[in-house]
Amino acid sequence: MRNALVIVMVGLVAGLLDLIPLVMVGAPLFNMVAIVVFWLVTVFFMAKVTLFRNSFLNGLVVAVLIMLPVVMTVYTVNPKDFLPMLSMAIVLGPLAGAALHRLLLRNASIITQTTHRE
Repeated sequence: MRNALVIVMVGLVAGLLDLIPLVMVGAPLFNMVAIVVFWLVTVFFMAKVTLFRNSFLNGLVVAVLIMLPVVMTVYTVNPKDFLPMLSMAIVLGPLAGAALHRLLLRNASIITQTTHRE
């Protein structure tokens, strides 16, 4: 249960950070909801898939791999959004991966400490 809460919290923080530029340009509400959902799903995959032992690199690769189809689809409609969308995945992916790794390890150590006391 704690791991699920950590995943949701890291996903929400990444999604809210990604919303900052969207709010500044006055993006539609649906786009804002979609980017938060994107980060919730991406962080879930980061937690479940280990492509690299390095959490920064794992977060980067998972975020970019999940963002690529979205960016390619958006590029056909609005080519100028390609780079900002991809850059947010490049910046927030490693940060989310590292935060997730750190918080999940902390939860694992807390659980281990409480089970050893009993």
